[in-house]
Amino acid sequence: MTLKNRNSFIKVFLLSSLILFLFMLATLIYSIATKNILVPPAIRFPDFFNHIPFLRNSFLAVMLSFSIIFIYIPISFFLLIKYFENTQTSEIIFFTGFLIACMAESARFLSICLGLWQSFSDILIFAGKVVLFGRTLAPLSFLCAALFSETSQRQDVERNYIIMMTASVVFAAIIPMNTARIASTGLVTEGFMVLINIFRLLLFVTTTLSFFVLGIKKNSLEHKHLASSSFLLILGYSMIVSCDTFVFLILGTAGLAFGTYRYLYFIHKMYMWS
Repeated sequence: MTLKNRNSFIKVFLLSSLILFLFMLATLIYSIATKNILVPPAIRFPDFFNHIPFLRNSFLAVMLSFSIIFIYIPISFFLLIKYFENTQTSEIIFFTGFLIACMAESARFLSICLGLWQSFSDILIFAGKVVLFGRTLAPLSFLCAALFSETSQRQDVERNYIIMMTASVVFAAIIPMNTARIASTGLVTEGFMVLINIFRLLLFVTTTLSFFVLGIKKNSLEHKHLASSSFLLILGYSMIVSCDTFVFLILGTAGLAFGTYRYLYFIHKMYMWS
């Protein structure tokens, strides 16, 4: 992927993220005016959160988490254009995959605003699969950034990117959705939920270890910082997309913002000489 094509790709998604933000805002205003918003059932994962006073369910926290996500996406795309427009690095290309994964949370937002979670329809199943696609793609983007950051891999970055996207789509397509169980965040739960969460955790840990091992291999302090930054970023993302309490909203926002800053800062520091 040439630098010009990559920048055009980022600009297209910057515009798309702004349009998505305006569309989500318009949908919210319409739903409030027509009273279509339906508060999801209070099914929480894990259930013991209900017994901890400061982790009580808050629908307001759920809705505020969407605002954080939809504001975060265009800001991040803008930062990629502003600070990496002339920098050829595969880590930035794969980071766009993470931002696309964040955009997938719009399906969950629509299911709440339009009351789709009560329908048990094919549309609800599709919305659940879109969210599952995003939540698979998010950690996979960082894992690919760690595994395919070598100079020799840059010629195959388009192929690797397509493989990453295809793997996320196939995984979301084959996993059954349980429309009878809607979480307090408006999430359509998956079948084999425990196994899927274990799979995500393994991706999470493998990503962090891959950056750290790469840092040792190259004797690069920046790659070691990328390990901690990606850990913080994915942790913040996981809290934001699954938060139904103000504690997770605050911690998730802080982790996502600070993790993104450190991740992009150390990538810029590694490639600023090239």
